[in-house]
Amino acid sequence: MKNTNKNTQMIILCGGKGKRMGALSKKIPKAMIKLGNKTLIEHKLEHYRSQGIKKIIYCLGYKSKTLKKFLLKKKKFGTFDNAGLNAGILKRIFSVKHLIKKDTIISYGDTLAKIKFKKLLLNHKKSKCLLTLVVAPIQNPFGIVKWNNKRLANGFDEKPILNHFIGYAVISPKFFNSLKNNIINMKDGHGLVKAINIYIKKRKVNVFTFGDLQITVNSPDDLNKAKTTFKKYFTFNESL
Repeated sequence: MKNTNKNTQMIILCGGKGKRMGALSKKIPKAMIKLGNKTLIEHKLEHYRSQGIKKIIYCLGYKSKTLKKFLLKKKKFGTFDNAGLNAGILKRIFSVKHLIKKDTIISYGDTLAKIKFKKLLLNHKKSKCLLTLVVAPIQNPFGIVKWNNKRLANGFDEKPILNHFIGYAVISPKFFNSLKNNIINMKDGHGLVKAINIYIKKRKVNVFTFGDLQITVNSPDDLNKAKTTFKKYFTFNESL
């Protein structure tokens, strides 16, 4: 059965400066970098629409006018909000707090994941948590060494499998109720990390595990890998 999420809201965080992309992000934001014959944000929006999600909130910042103009030209409508060029991730979300009247999905503008959002939202609702983080397994390429206070090794793990946050989450309307302004106003992602740890201690953070296609573009090297992964994934699925 096809998912229907017509009343679901999606917040897209697309205001970062993308410094690690080098020259690629000097004229355009990361969300406008092409993956195949479309931009990353177009791929994201098409997937969201295929899941029935049409209510989009764009949290802008860096190159906000460029991105907004591009989206409107492509008839990708929604609510546009700009918390400022130097606003941190948590501040950008807080800036649209008044629009969060129900469980709302958040996605980073530089990530693409083929998530079944109906399943994600049901998982979040059942957890009764304020936040659900979408995580995926990743193999650490290094051997991890542990040692005690006498600098004697007491553990070695060769290329362990770790679970990492892939830039998708669900927040509840009461998410900001226990957060002070000094946390909300922290730069970059520091405020979000602080908030997550606060709610972890309160047992209010749920985890949703995901194992399908997920791509993050943070650097030129990531982009090259993403192009290969993206092509292989869709070539395989189109042949099924």
